[in-house]
Amino acid sequence: MTALLICTALGMEARAVRRGLSRSPVRVRLRRTGLGPRRAARVAATLPEFDALAVTGFAGSLVPGLRAGDVLVAQEIRYGDRVLACPSAPLLAGELARAGLRARTGSLLTVDHVVTGARGRELAERGAHAVDMETGPLARAAAGRPVAAVRVVVDTPAAPLLSPATLRNALTARRVLRRVGPALTRWAAATAPRTVLRASPDLDGAASRADLVLVIGPTGSPETRHLVESATRHAPARLVETPEHIELAWLRGARTVVLTAGASTSPSLVDTAENALRGLGPVTTESITFTLPKDAQP
Repeated sequence: MTALLICTALGMEARAVRRGLSRSPVRVRLRRTGLGPRRAARVAATLPEFDALAVTGFAGSLVPGLRAGDVLVAQEIRYGDRVLACPSAPLLAGELARAGLRARTGSLLTVDHVVTGARGRELAERGAHAVDMETGPLARAAAGRPVAAVRVVVDTPAAPLLSPATLRNALTARRVLRRVGPALTRWAAATAPRTVLRASPDLDGAASRADLVLVIGPTGSPETRHLVESATRHAPARLVETPEHIELAWLRGARTVVLTAGASTSPSLVDTAENALRGLGPVTTESITFTLPKDAQP
């Protein structure tokens, strides 16, 4: 069974997350780090064994579009002069959105002190969306294993820490954090090495090798619907418009995944979907072309 390690800074964060873990498809351990990058770095040096690492808790927003109670899933983690990419962020953000949370991806910056005012605006201009004080050192400890950072916003540029709105915002963020745990366990359950077959639109032969077929393209397109119908003869097939629409439950146990798209779909969308899968573990890619039987051609 996959071992998921969830790190939080505060006890109240750990208690909030634990409330959603009663029915977990993976083995979960929670570890408190204490506040700040120095404490997080000390804990990072002594972490127990894990297959996937998630860092969660509260954060401060740097941009107007992130309000108290919103969830930022880090697409990248910045710490010092290092930037760690988190390719599976769109998958996790989509999972949280389907659970009814206001979730988005963005850049998370780990700092060593509370950021407000002009300094916050400066960091936002450099591309950071939110700040925390622990994720950076912990993410380094992942050492190539799947890592996710999910932060719930407490303070914002309009309502900084120690403002009259802080208590209300903290209670809102805690309620949201209680709903994050199940998505983290589904994310961990989907982590695994896998083979990705990038097939041309004529995909019957590739589908016969697959545990899952993902057809990337508009849901209203007759071409993409036809691809799904064709692939379903051989394997479970799903039509998705973007990686955010890929449900993590589909990926659990799917070690060979076919990615394909109609002729009108931009190849960059397929690239983006493949990159998201790389965030769940090592990916081996093959490009394959097959021809549909004549009776199956549109």
